Amino acid sequence: MIDLVQKQKIILKHRGGDSNRQIAAELGIDKNTVNKYVNEYEKELADLMVKNPQTDPEELPPGIVEQPKYNVENRNVRETTKEAMEVIQECLDENVKKREDGRSKQQMKKIDIYDYLKNNGYKISYSTVKRIARKLEDVHKEAFIKQDYNPGDQTEFDWGEVKLNIGGTGYKKYQMAVFTSAYGNRRYARLYRVQDTAAFQASHADYFAFCKGVYHTVVYDNMRVAVKKFVGPSEKEPTEALLQLSTYYGFAFRFCNIRRGNEKGHVERSVDVVRRFAFSRPGEDCFDTLEAANEHLLGKCKKKNAEELSDGRIAEKCFEEEKPYLMRVMAKMPCYAKKTDLKVDKYSTVTVNKVHYSVPDTNVGKRLSARVYTDKVEIYNNNEKIASHERHYVSGEYVLDIFHYLRTLKRKPGALPQSSALMQSDAQIKKIYEDYYNGDPKEFLLVLELIEEIGIDSVTTAIEALKRKSPTDLSAAKLRLIHDNLCEEDAETGNGRYGEDKLSRKSKASLNQYNELMALQGKRAS
Repeated sequence: MIDLVQKQKIILKHRGGDSNRQIAAELGIDKNTVNKYVNEYEKELADLMVKNPQTDPEELPPGIVEQPKYNVENRNVRETTKEAMEVIQECLDENVKKREDGRSKQQMKKIDIYDYLKNNGYKISYSTVKRIARKLEDVHKEAFIKQDYNPGDQTEFDWGEVKLNIGGTGYKKYQMAVFTSAYGNRRYARLYRVQDTAAFQASHADYFAFCKGVYHTVVYDNMRVAVKKFVGPSEKEPTEALLQLSTYYGFAFRFCNIRRGNEKGHVERSVDVVRRFAFSRPGEDCFDTLEAANEHLLGKCKKKNAEELSDGRIAEKCFEEEKPYLMRVMAKMPCYAKKTDLKVDKYSTVTVNKVHYSVPDTNVGKRLSARVYTDKVEIYNNNEKIASHERHYVSGEYVLDIFHYLRTLKRKPGALPQSSALMQSDAQIKKIYEDYYNGDPKEFLLVLELIEEIGIDSVTTAIEALKRKSPTDLSAAKLRLIHDNLCEEDAETGNGRYGEDKLSRKSKASLNQYNELMALQGKRAS
């Protein structure tokens, strides 16, 4: 194919009186090619003269400045290409099947089809493969049908990813759950550490609490926390988590067709709108805690909902119209993922989502279960809760409670100083050990038992009181005696200046019950 410079030379030499044969010989171009561009030039010049008889015959027609190009629309297909077309069609048909059953990311691109043909002995160019594939696919721009929605009828859900610096740990990925009402485009969003079952359920519970009502239908795409598996081209089996939500709150749900995010176009746009509106400005991507980030995000959503939409409406005012149509909201659903058959290892921990959590050391070798919430992990032996931890997310991390190891440490007190359990203990507990019991692990273990029983604040107060009377002897037995004396003083004075530990609360509760009983008997007697 010649370029624009060569085309120009042909036309100019033709205008100068050179024959086509002379031009072809001088420029080293095939005579048929010269004939083609000279004929095009003469035809365009003739058309120009017909349209405008006043045109100067010497004026160059517009076509001379256009890049030469082949006309491939009506080109005859070679026999080898006809055979290849059947293979290309088979590949395109296979792509359709993959899209229907959720394997869209495994489709063959045109370059893959070309490689497949080449490896099977077909002599065909990549450009020909692209042209044939485009023709066979017969792609047309999709038309959209405008939808009208009833108040309170439908809301849409999606996930978005945000990178934030929380707690000075550097920028990390956080998952943003976004809801958008179809009627008024009212937005709500909340951040979670991961996109899992607990976060999926908690996001709905938080959203319905925010709305003080439940939409009749929630629309989802084909996210893994909502779709368990694909039953057919258009049928999906919902996850247990979605069924639990739907049953508890009473809403219906539907899924978009595969690769049809436009079917929930409100929330598809909302993810990007909320992300930019909340976190794109300088200083709006760093927070002390996740809760602080969520407070910021909620404030931004409220501000956005108060702004005028492109159609002149205001989302918050539209929501006022929707309120009477929403279903009554239930008390918040407990949102957690259940893990079963967790074996306690030799370190008295169970592994939940690749993180090790401690349990009381009497459970080594047993099989336990866990409830995984967005912020905590609770561990059960049958139906009895035996441990609770703040949820962690670093793979391989150990989350240990020193009170779970008291029985073992009593038999191996020498293991206490270098134990991971002590290193992870509350700052007050570590300070008590370092300040008073650094050389006496056995006595410290007795103090730990007392802390478990009456609380760290009560023990700290007892230590301060005992130091004034016996600074050289801070035994657990004397701390208990001091604690009991202070509790008695509190009971006598009624000023409540000394701790609300377990024993104090239990005693006060018993005393209140006794007083109520005596009062009731007095009324009956009168």
